[in-house]
Amino acid sequence: MGIKILSKEDLWCSVLGGAAMATGGGGSAPDYERFSEIIDPHVENGIKFKLEDVSSIPNDEYVFVAAGVGGGLERVKREKYMRRYTSLQDWIKEMDRVFPLPSWAEIPGDEWLTMPHKRMVELRGKEPVAYMPFELSPNNYREFIRAGMQGIPVVDAENTGNRAVPEVSLSTLNVVHAPIAPAVVCTSWGDMVVFEKFLSWQRAEDLIRHVAIISGGGCAGMISFTGEWIKKGAVDGSLSQSMRVGKAILDAREKGSDPVEAITKAANGYLLFEGEVAAYTNEGRDSFTWGNSWIKGTGDYEGKTFKLWFQNENQISWIDDKPYVTCPDPFTVVDRETGEGFSNFRAASWTQGRKVAVWGMKAAPAWRTARGLKIYNPKHFGFDIEWKPIEEVVK
Repeated sequence: MGIKILSKEDLWCSVLGGAAMATGGGGSAPDYERFSEIIDPHVENGIKFKLEDVSSIPNDEYVFVAAGVGGGLERVKREKYMRRYTSLQDWIKEMDRVFPLPSWAEIPGDEWLTMPHKRMVELRGKEPVAYMPFELSPNNYREFIRAGMQGIPVVDAENTGNRAVPEVSLSTLNVVHAPIAPAVVCTSWGDMVVFEKFLSWQRAEDLIRHVAIISGGGCAGMISFTGEWIKKGAVDGSLSQSMRVGKAILDAREKGSDPVEAITKAANGYLLFEGEVAAYTNEGRDSFTWGNSWIKGTGDYEGKTFKLWFQNENQISWIDDKPYVTCPDPFTVVDRETGEGFSNFRAASWTQGRKVAVWGMKAAPAWRTARGLKIYNPKHFGFDIEWKPIEEVVK
């Protein structure tokens, strides 16, 4: 393929497909109006959105990966560093009343968003040849904006395996032993930390997560890998896959056909359950959003109850309390009529009685290796459940 120029419709398909594949995480998808408000100015300014084959990346050049960390917090911690106030600058003024700022304090402006990139360039000694999303997400279109503004492409890959994940350590690049350092981490408050060395990817997760905890629940990171590591450990073709799923959803809506069937066909996936939302709970803690949702079965699943547990993203499921599909195999709840992927961060979506379906697909091959399953499995989250391949669960 080399490099392909993407249209606004392609990027909208990445939003729809990303939401349908992101296992309830990766942030919440914008509606088309909000998406257009963000993307249209860049289209009008002639920004080109480029998608490049993994095989085209030179082995010795760098690909930059933005790795944001975030989720919910307990109220007291959230209120100390309010990221959702009228403006960041206004909240800094409120902070100054209690914790007076020194004369040398620099209040971050819009240019602060580019600082992780600039600092990584200084560390690596060269500009990247491309960007790559950390995970599959309904917000990957923002990576195309970031890359397009710099005149470089986005690699047709990510490193979480056709899904989103809650922790930095749950990376297919971790599976192949790619080094995660150096890592640049910036907060909304104008702080910058450069981690020059980590013991492990899990140690990187724990350290960066604690920066997020003391920064209002989130922080922005930048890591980088050579083309050689990207070829060894990234999941090739996953962005194109998400766009195919999004296109299938759009086509099904236009034709009045079954969007869930269209999703499973486009992604070579499995229908796991159908029913109505019965209940949903969540809580913010430790810069994660945790919770459960219950779906009352209908049709072929009448009389059964599907339950899922999430830590940002869906990880474990049960039918009538018997373990069902689990991580690392991805599974996502979607609207039965529209194919819209549900976000675990958007409680309003989980309206009681809403008709939904649950679908899933095989985990990326890297997760099914011995090392991959040591890194990502139900026991990572404290569940004494053995992973069983999705194709064996649903046969």
